[in-house]
Amino acid sequence: MASTGPSLAQVEALIAVIDHGSFTAAAEVLQISQPSLSRRIHTLEDALGARLFLPVGRRMELTETGRGVVAAGRRALAEMGSIDAMVGAARSLTAGSLRLTGLPSLVATELPGHLGRFHRAHPGIRVEVFTVDHAEELVEAVRVGRADAALGVIDRVPGDLAAIPLPAQEFAAVLPAAARPDGDEGPLTAQEIASRTLVTLPRGTSIRELADVALRGLGALPAHRITTTQRDSLVPLALAADGLTVVPAALARTAPAYGGIAVALDPPLRRSLGIIHRLDELPNPALHGFLALVEESSAA
Repeated sequence: MASTGPSLAQVEALIAVIDHGSFTAAAEVLQISQPSLSRRIHTLEDALGARLFLPVGRRMELTETGRGVVAAGRRALAEMGSIDAMVGAARSLTAGSLRLTGLPSLVATELPGHLGRFHRAHPGIRVEVFTVDHAEELVEAVRVGRADAALGVIDRVPGDLAAIPLPAQEFAAVLPAAARPDGDEGPLTAQEIASRTLVTLPRGTSIRELADVALRGLGALPAHRITTTQRDSLVPLALAADGLTVVPAALARTAPAYGGIAVALDPPLRRSLGIIHRLDELPNPALHGFLALVEESSAA
Protein backbone atom coordinates (compact mmCIF):
# COMPACT_ATOMS: atom_id res chain seq x y z
CA MET A 1 0.00 0.00 0.00
CA ALA A 2 1.33 3.43 -0.93
CA SER A 3 2.10 5.68 2.02
CA THR A 4 0.29 8.95 2.46
CA GLY A 5 2.08 12.27 2.42
CA PRO A 6 3.47 13.88 5.54
CA SER A 7 1.07 15.71 7.85
CA LEU A 8 1.56 18.90 9.80
CA ALA A 9 1.13 16.94 13.05
CA GLN A 10 4.09 14.73 12.10
CA VAL A 11 6.23 17.74 11.15
CA GLU A 12 5.24 19.47 14.39
CA ALA A 13 6.39 16.38 16.33
CA LEU A 14 9.77 16.42 14.60
CA ILE A 15 10.31 20.12 15.33
CA ALA A 16 9.22 19.66 18.96
CA VAL A 17 11.93 17.01 19.44
CA ILE A 18 14.56 19.38 18.04
CA ASP A 19 13.34 22.41 20.00
CA HIS A 20 12.95 20.62 23.34
CA GLY A 21 15.93 18.28 23.13
CA SER A 22 14.31 14.88 23.63
CA PHE A 23 11.33 12.72 22.74
CA THR A 24 10.19 12.79 26.38
CA ALA A 25 10.14 16.59 26.60
CA ALA A 26 8.53 16.97 23.15
CA ALA A 27 5.76 14.51 24.05
CA GLU A 28 5.03 16.45 27.24
CA VAL A 29 4.84 19.78 25.39
CA LEU A 30 2.53 18.32 22.70
CA GLN A 31 0.47 16.58 25.42
CA ILE A 32 0.73 13.15 23.79
CA SER A 33 2.40 9.93 24.92
CA GLN A 34 5.99 9.25 23.98
CA PRO A 35 5.00 6.15 21.92
CA SER A 36 2.54 8.32 19.98
CA LEU A 37 5.29 10.85 19.33
CA SER A 38 7.65 8.11 18.14
CA ARG A 39 4.96 6.76 15.80
CA ARG A 40 4.51 10.21 14.27
CA ILE A 41 8.24 10.47 13.60
CA HIS A 42 8.44 6.95 12.12
CA THR A 43 5.33 7.56 9.98
CA LEU A 44 6.90 10.77 8.72
CA GLU A 45 10.06 8.88 7.75
CA ASP A 46 7.96 6.27 5.94
CA ALA A 47 6.03 8.98 4.08
CA LEU A 48 9.28 10.68 3.00
CA GLY A 49 11.15 7.44 2.36
CA ALA A 50 14.18 8.75 4.29
CA ARG A 51 15.76 8.62 7.73
CA LEU A 52 15.45 11.81 9.73
CA PHE A 53 17.58 10.84 12.75
CA LEU A 54 20.82 8.93 13.15
CA PRO A 55 22.22 7.70 16.50
CA VAL A 56 25.48 9.37 17.50
CA GLY A 57 26.58 7.79 20.75
CA ARG A 58 23.69 8.25 23.14
CA ARG A 59 22.27 11.14 21.14
CA MET A 60 20.08 11.28 18.03
CA GLU A 61 21.16 13.79 15.40
CA LEU A 62 19.30 15.01 12.34
CA THR A 63 20.32 13.69 8.95
CA GLU A 64 20.74 16.13 6.09
CA THR A 65 17.22 15.25 4.98
CA GLY A 66 16.02 15.81 8.53
CA ARG A 67 17.53 19.30 8.61
CA GLY A 68 15.80 20.16 5.35
CA VAL A 69 12.46 18.85 6.65
CA VAL A 70 12.79 20.89 9.86
CA ALA A 71 13.53 24.09 7.91
CA ALA A 72 10.62 23.53 5.51
CA GLY A 73 8.39 22.47 8.39
CA ARG A 74 9.05 25.66 10.31
CA ARG A 75 8.00 27.66 7.24
CA ALA A 76 4.87 25.54 6.81
CA LEU A 77 3.86 25.93 10.47
CA ALA A 78 4.47 29.68 10.25
CA GLU A 79 2.23 29.87 7.18
CA MET A 80 -0.45 27.86 8.97
CA GLY A 81 -0.15 30.24 11.88
CA SER A 82 -0.71 33.13 9.49
CA ILE A 83 -3.72 31.38 8.00
CA ASP A 84 -5.14 30.72 11.47
CA ALA A 85 -4.63 34.38 12.33
CA MET A 86 -6.37 35.48 9.13
CA VAL A 87 -9.27 33.11 9.77
CA GLY A 88 -9.53 34.35 13.34
CA ALA A 89 -9.51 37.96 12.17
CA ALA A 90 -12.16 37.19 9.57
CA ARG A 91 -14.37 35.50 12.15
CA SER A 92 -14.01 38.44 14.49
CA LEU A 93 -14.66 40.80 11.55
CA THR A 94 -11.45 42.74 12.08
CA ALA A 95 -10.21 41.70 8.62
CA GLY A 96 -11.54 40.11 5.47
CA SER A 97 -13.48 41.27 2.44
CA LEU A 98 -17.05 41.78 1.29
CA ARG A 99 -18.08 42.16 -2.35
CA LEU A 100 -21.52 43.57 -3.06
CA THR A 101 -23.40 44.31 -6.25
CA GLY A 102 -26.81 45.65 -7.20
CA LEU A 103 -28.85 47.52 -9.74
CA PRO A 104 -27.46 51.06 -10.07
CA SER A 105 -30.50 52.83 -8.64
CA LEU A 106 -30.50 50.53 -5.62
CA VAL A 107 -26.78 50.94 -4.99
CA ALA A 108 -27.35 54.69 -5.05
CA THR A 109 -30.46 54.80 -2.86
CA GLU A 110 -30.92 51.65 -0.76
CA LEU A 111 -27.45 50.22 -0.15
CA PRO A 112 -25.68 53.19 1.53
CA GLY A 113 -27.63 52.96 4.78
CA HIS A 114 -26.97 49.25 5.31
CA LEU A 115 -23.37 49.34 4.11
CA GLY A 116 -22.61 52.48 6.11
CA ARG A 117 -23.76 50.83 9.35
CA PHE A 118 -21.69 47.73 8.58
CA HIS A 119 -18.55 49.73 7.83
CA ARG A 120 -18.86 51.80 10.99
CA ALA A 121 -19.13 48.59 13.02
CA HIS A 122 -16.35 46.73 11.15
CA PRO A 123 -13.98 49.22 9.48
CA GLY A 124 -11.30 46.54 9.01
CA ILE A 125 -13.36 44.70 6.38
CA ARG A 126 -12.37 45.61 2.82
CA VAL A 127 -15.54 46.40 0.88
CA GLU A 128 -16.00 46.42 -2.89
CA VAL A 129 -19.21 47.56 -4.59
CA PHE A 130 -20.07 47.33 -8.27
CA THR A 131 -23.27 47.62 -10.30
CA VAL A 132 -24.94 45.53 -12.98
CA ASP A 133 -27.69 46.67 -15.33
CA HIS A 134 -30.00 43.67 -15.33
CA ALA A 135 -31.45 41.26 -12.79
CA GLU A 136 -30.02 38.28 -14.71
CA GLU A 137 -26.49 39.69 -14.39
CA LEU A 138 -27.07 40.28 -10.70
CA VAL A 139 -28.08 36.66 -10.07
CA GLU A 140 -25.16 35.36 -12.14
CA ALA A 141 -22.67 37.52 -10.21
CA VAL A 142 -23.80 35.91 -6.95
CA ARG A 143 -23.88 32.39 -8.39
CA VAL A 144 -20.33 32.44 -9.76
CA GLY A 145 -18.91 34.15 -6.68
CA ARG A 146 -18.11 37.47 -8.31
CA ALA A 147 -20.19 39.01 -5.53
CA ASP A 148 -20.93 37.75 -2.02
CA ALA A 149 -24.40 39.29 -2.12
CA ALA A 150 -26.55 41.48 -4.31
CA LEU A 151 -29.21 44.11 -3.70
CA GLY A 152 -32.03 43.55 -6.13
CA VAL A 153 -35.68 42.81 -6.82
CA ILE A 154 -36.75 39.56 -5.15
CA ASP A 155 -40.04 38.76 -6.88
CA ARG A 156 -38.44 35.73 -8.52
CA VAL A 157 -35.35 34.51 -6.64
CA PRO A 158 -33.95 31.23 -8.10
CA GLY A 159 -34.24 28.20 -5.85
CA ASP A 160 -30.48 27.82 -5.43
CA LEU A 161 -30.22 31.29 -3.88
CA ALA A 162 -31.77 32.94 -0.81
CA ALA A 163 -32.89 36.47 -0.05
CA ILE A 164 -33.38 38.66 3.01
CA PRO A 165 -36.40 40.92 2.35
CA LEU A 166 -36.10 44.68 2.74
CA PRO A 167 -38.87 47.26 2.90
CA ALA A 168 -40.54 47.71 -0.50
CA GLN A 169 -39.19 50.55 -2.64
CA GLU A 170 -41.74 53.24 -3.45
CA PHE A 171 -41.80 55.13 -6.75
CA ALA A 172 -42.93 58.68 -7.52
CA ALA A 173 -43.17 61.02 -10.49
CA VAL A 174 -41.18 64.23 -10.83
CA LEU A 175 -42.62 67.36 -12.48
CA PRO A 176 -41.39 70.95 -12.80
CA ALA A 177 -42.62 73.00 -9.84
CA ALA A 178 -44.24 75.39 -12.34
CA ALA A 179 -46.55 72.59 -13.47
CA ARG A 180 -48.48 73.01 -10.22
CA PRO A 181 -48.30 76.68 -9.27
CA ASP A 182 -51.23 76.28 -6.89
CA GLY A 183 -49.31 73.73 -4.80
CA ASP A 184 -51.65 70.85 -5.68
CA GLU A 185 -50.32 67.70 -3.96
CA GLY A 186 -52.56 65.25 -5.77
CA PRO A 187 -51.25 62.24 -7.69
CA LEU A 188 -49.95 62.36 -11.25
CA THR A 189 -52.71 62.80 -13.85
CA ALA A 190 -53.13 61.49 -17.38
CA GLN A 191 -53.22 65.07 -18.68
CA GLU A 192 -49.81 65.83 -17.14
CA ILE A 193 -48.38 62.79 -18.86
CA ALA A 194 -49.91 63.51 -22.25
CA SER A 195 -48.63 67.09 -22.31
CA ARG A 196 -45.01 66.37 -21.38
CA THR A 197 -41.83 64.59 -22.45
CA LEU A 198 -41.04 61.47 -20.46
CA VAL A 199 -37.36 61.01 -19.56
CA THR A 200 -36.66 57.36 -18.91
CA LEU A 201 -34.17 54.51 -19.15
CA PRO A 202 -33.87 52.07 -22.07
CA ARG A 203 -36.17 49.08 -22.46
CA GLY A 204 -35.17 46.09 -20.38
CA THR A 205 -34.28 48.08 -17.27
CA SER A 206 -36.48 47.68 -14.21
CA ILE A 207 -37.10 51.42 -13.79
CA ARG A 208 -38.28 51.68 -17.41
CA GLU A 209 -40.62 48.71 -16.95
CA LEU A 210 -42.12 50.24 -13.82
CA ALA A 211 -42.47 53.66 -15.43
CA ASP A 212 -44.38 52.07 -18.32
CA VAL A 213 -46.62 50.27 -15.80
CA ALA A 214 -47.44 53.59 -14.14
CA LEU A 215 -48.29 55.24 -17.46
CA ARG A 216 -50.46 52.33 -18.62
CA GLY A 217 -52.28 52.44 -15.30
CA LEU A 218 -53.32 56.01 -16.08
CA GLY A 219 -54.15 55.21 -19.69
CA ALA A 220 -51.86 57.94 -21.01
CA LEU A 221 -48.92 58.25 -23.40
CA PRO A 222 -46.30 61.01 -23.11
CA ALA A 223 -46.03 63.56 -25.89
CA HIS A 224 -42.34 62.69 -26.40
CA ARG A 225 -39.62 60.51 -24.88
CA ILE A 226 -35.98 61.07 -24.04
CA THR A 227 -34.03 57.90 -23.26
CA THR A 228 -30.84 57.94 -21.22
CA THR A 229 -28.65 55.24 -19.70
CA GLN A 230 -27.65 57.54 -16.83
CA ARG A 231 -30.00 57.05 -13.87
CA ASP A 232 -28.55 60.04 -12.06
CA SER A 233 -29.61 62.28 -14.94
CA LEU A 234 -33.28 61.29 -14.96
CA VAL A 235 -34.47 63.98 -12.55
CA PRO A 236 -32.32 66.94 -13.70
CA LEU A 237 -32.86 66.10 -17.38
CA ALA A 238 -36.62 65.76 -17.00
CA LEU A 239 -36.84 69.13 -15.28
CA ALA A 240 -34.50 70.84 -17.75
CA ALA A 241 -36.71 69.54 -20.58
CA ASP A 242 -39.89 70.71 -18.83
CA GLY A 243 -40.89 67.06 -18.80
CA LEU A 244 -41.45 64.34 -16.24
CA THR A 245 -39.89 61.13 -15.03
CA VAL A 246 -40.86 58.18 -12.83
CA VAL A 247 -38.15 57.16 -10.37
CA PRO A 248 -37.66 55.64 -6.91
CA ALA A 249 -38.98 57.99 -4.22
CA ALA A 250 -35.45 58.49 -2.86
CA LEU A 251 -34.41 59.98 -6.21
CA ALA A 252 -37.65 61.93 -6.53
CA ARG A 253 -36.84 63.72 -3.28
CA THR A 254 -33.93 65.41 -5.04
CA ALA A 255 -36.35 67.25 -7.33
CA PRO A 256 -36.51 70.55 -5.35
CA ALA A 257 -32.76 71.01 -5.89
CA TYR A 258 -33.45 71.22 -9.65
CA GLY A 259 -36.66 73.25 -9.49
CA GLY A 260 -39.06 70.32 -9.42
CA ILE A 261 -41.57 68.56 -7.19
CA ALA A 262 -42.19 64.91 -6.31
CA VAL A 263 -45.71 63.73 -7.16
CA ALA A 264 -47.40 60.58 -5.87
CA LEU A 265 -48.64 57.82 -8.16
CA ASP A 266 -52.15 56.40 -8.04
CA PRO A 267 -52.30 53.47 -7.73
CA PRO A 268 -49.06 53.36 -5.71
CA LEU A 269 -46.08 51.78 -7.45
CA ARG A 270 -43.50 49.75 -5.54
CA ARG A 271 -41.14 46.81 -5.95
CA SER A 272 -40.00 44.12 -3.52
CA LEU A 273 -36.32 44.37 -2.63
CA GLY A 274 -33.89 42.18 -0.77
CA ILE A 275 -30.31 41.03 -0.31
CA ILE A 276 -29.71 37.97 -2.49
CA HIS A 277 -26.99 35.53 -1.45
CA ARG A 278 -25.81 31.95 -1.87
CA LEU A 279 -26.79 29.12 0.46
CA ASP A 280 -23.20 28.38 1.48
CA GLU A 281 -22.53 25.93 4.30
CA LEU A 282 -19.40 27.94 5.18
CA PRO A 283 -20.31 31.56 4.39
CA ASN A 284 -17.80 34.37 4.27
CA PRO A 285 -17.73 35.68 7.88
CA ALA A 286 -17.98 39.27 6.61
CA LEU A 287 -21.07 38.35 4.59
CA HIS A 288 -22.57 36.58 7.60
CA GLY A 289 -22.03 39.73 9.67
CA PHE A 290 -23.48 41.98 6.97
CA LEU A 291 -26.60 39.83 6.55
CA ALA A 292 -27.12 39.71 10.31
CA LEU A 293 -26.93 43.51 10.47
CA VAL A 294 -29.39 43.85 7.55
CA GLU A 295 -31.86 41.49 9.24
CA GLU A 296 -31.53 43.36 12.52
CA SER A 297 -32.07 46.80 10.97
CA SER A 298 -34.97 45.59 8.80
CA ALA A 299 -36.73 44.10 11.83
CA ALA A 300 -36.31 47.26 13.90
